Amino acid sequence: MDRRPAYSGLKGWMVANKVSQGKVAKILGTTANVVNKKLNGTGSDFRLSEARELHNELGTPMAYFFEISVPLKEQKEKVGE
Repeated sequence: MDRRPAYSGLKGWMVANKVSQGKVAKILGTTANVVNKKLNGTGSDFRLSEARELHNELGTPMAYFFEISVPLKEQKEKVGE
């Protein structure tokens, strides 16, 4: 499976709020392994329903599920080049 950008902001929020991958997995009805793959970009993205559930249960900011990761090369390019 192709690797996509990781959920860095969400991972940081989880650490800061002492939320384990196991706790997220329990809320979502899945395994910690599946959550780990989603967080690190090696599995599927979080579904909107999962984001809502984590927001409702833990107060997870919804913005973390919609982060846009732009490659460094593209960040340096200017519009119109």
